[in-house]
Amino acid sequence: MGMRSGKALKLKKIVAKKAPKRVAKKVVAKKAVAKKAVAKKAVAKKVVAKKAVAKPAAKAPAPKVVTRTVTTDKNAALRAIAQRIVDATVANDEAAMFVLYDERVESQEANNPPNVGLAALREKFAAFAAMMTDGAFLPRSVAADGKTIIIEWDGRMTLTASGRVVEMREIAVHEIENGKIVRERFYYDPALLAP
Repeated sequence: MGMRSGKALKLKKIVAKKAPKRVAKKVVAKKAVAKKAVAKKAVAKKVVAKKAVAKPAAKAPAPKVVTRTVTTDKNAALRAIAQRIVDATVANDEAAMFVLYDERVESQEANNPPNVGLAALREKFAAFAAMMTDGAFLPRSVAADGKTIIIEWDGRMTLTASGRVVEMREIAVHEIENGKIVRERFYYDPALLAP
C-alpha cells in the first residue's frame, strides 16, 4: 500500500499539474469561439442597421465655377465731356466751351429755331451775354449715357434792360459724336427773360 499510494500520489500530482493546462486550453478555445460568435453577431447587426438606415446615394458635388466680374465703364468718356461742360459753364469760360463743339453744331434755345454752325453759336452767346449784367449757373443733376448728356441747371441772372433778378431752371440736352457736341437743346420758360 505504501508504494502504491506513493505512486498514486505522484500520478495524481502529475495529472493535477497537467489538468489545469488542459482545462485552461479548453477554456481559451471556448472563449475564442465565443468571441467569434459575438463578432459575427455584431457584423450582422451592422449590416441590418445599414439596410434599415439606407442613405440615398450622395450626389457628386457640382464643379465649382469661378467667375470674375469685369467692370467696363462705357460712359467714362461721355462723363468726362459732361464734366468739361459743367466746368466751363460754372467758370463762364466761353473759350473752354467752344472747344467742345463740332463745327456743324445745331443749338436750339427753348422754342426758337436752331442756330447751325460755330459762327451762329458765337452770335447766340454774344446776344445772351448782352442780355444780362451778371449771371451764374450751377448744375443740379447730370446724366450721361450712350451719346447723350442731360444737365439740369439752376440759374440766377440780372437782366440788363430792367435790372430784374431772374431765377431760372433749365434742362440742357447735348448729343455727342466723336467727342464733340453736335446737337443741343435748352428747355426753359422763355417768359422769364422778357424785359
